[in-house]
Amino acid sequence: MKHTDELDDPVATIRARVKELRARKGWSASDLAKRLVKKGILWNRSVVANFESGRRPTVSVPEWLALARVLDVSPLHLLIQPEGPGEKGDASYNVTSDDAVTRDAARAWVRGMTALPDTDLRIFFSEMPAEEWGNIWALAKNPADVDPDARFNEPGKWLRRAYGGYGNPDVIGGDDG
Repeated sequence: MKHTDELDDPVATIRARVKELRARKGWSASDLAKRLVKKGILWNRSVVANFESGRRPTVSVPEWLALARVLDVSPLHLLIQPEGPGEKGDASYNVTSDDAVTRDAARAWVRGMTALPDTDLRIFFSEMPAEEWGNIWALAKNPADVDPDARFNEPGKWLRRAYGGYGNPDVIGGDDG
């Protein structure tokens, strides 16, 4: 799929990804609708066609999750366009109508790995369950250079790092595993 700036808002991205993934599986709109009905989402061929064409302007959270389930992808990869071979994650993504960040930054935020600019980090990290503190992911060129403030523009450079501080999300250390 060609990545364009028109795909940088959440619903448009979900719409394009559903259409792309449905076609890749060789499914008709009716095939997708039948699979959604089995998951409790009462869509029919017309609803699928209207959503994919933009005549149906929204998708609910339960519908989004069911679409991801039946299409065999993570909900995140319906919400934020993955990069194709050779592409970088620096394309713009509208988190809100006035908050545009890179796709990499948006994915990291949705995963709970990093906050968006102008976020109160005390609140952001206070909502993270304690068991997740042991597995903070950081962007680094090598394990000795973990930088929690690095830009998210090198998706192949993620390293899993254990959190080395208590209550301070700026400290990262520990083992790779």
